[in-house]
Amino acid sequence: MGIMIGHEKIIADLKSLHEHGELSHGYIFFGPAMVGKRTAAREFATFLEKGKFESNESGENVILSDMMLIEPGENGSIGIDAVREIRNFLWQKPNASSRRTLIINDAELLTTEAQNALLKITEEPPASSLLILVTSDAEAILPTITSRLPKIYFGTMPEKEIEKWLASLAAETKTKKANSPEVAKKYFGKPGLAWRLLHDKDFQKQLELAEKLLKTPAATRRDLIKKIIEPDEFSFRKFLDAVIMTLAWQGATKQKIALWHKALALYDRESNFSLNPRLQMEALLA
Repeated sequence: MGIMIGHEKIIADLKSLHEHGELSHGYIFFGPAMVGKRTAAREFATFLEKGKFESNESGENVILSDMMLIEPGENGSIGIDAVREIRNFLWQKPNASSRRTLIINDAELLTTEAQNALLKITEEPPASSLLILVTSDAEAILPTITSRLPKIYFGTMPEKEIEKWLASLAAETKTKKANSPEVAKKYFGKPGLAWRLLHDKDFQKQLELAEKLLKTPAATRRDLIKKIIEPDEFSFRKFLDAVIMTLAWQGATKQKIALWHKALALYDRESNFSLNPRLQMEALLA
């Protein structure tokens, strides 16, 4: 079962554009995180190559010869080397599809240098190419790029639609806790969040650590922060994501709302600057 739910109008419009030979050379899929933007991009690439929208599980197991997915590296950004790779991919002729589809996920994390290089591709794209930028912050992308690519907005899903999807998911996976109106409210209309909470063990671990940190007294908080950031695979951006999500679930007190806003601001700064996670977390919770 795939996680692509909702957005029927967008899917229908994309199919119609393709069928009438009116597809643009690129698009920007923008909107809140975890509402299905990347999944829609992947499944549209599948449609172009195989003639139907499909995925299995998160879509990662659908093998396509004419699609490439670019995502941020371990340093949390997408640099000039990735854009060189993009150019090499797009300038080759399609093998089985009408287009070679290049998807850049979290495109707001493209460095300025990478965006300037990408601009040249959008100015003179190969006829058989399709570039899709997936982002939750379209304003972080250079205006010279956004002016050349049509933008498609992806919003959150109605709670009832999430409930219906969770019911079918629970029946398939025999996960009773997934089929619950109370649980559905926790997903804020984001099917991608629902999927991660039910299946992404790393995300679950990050949420557990975030909850533990927020409950830890100030006297012992510094030691816990050191322990959390110690592993080599630690991602400050992912952990902040978990902290923000945990705060959103903990109730709307003035203190929690203020801390939530501070965490959001830190998350935005983290995507643009190299910050010291320990010092930033200590300052956030001071």
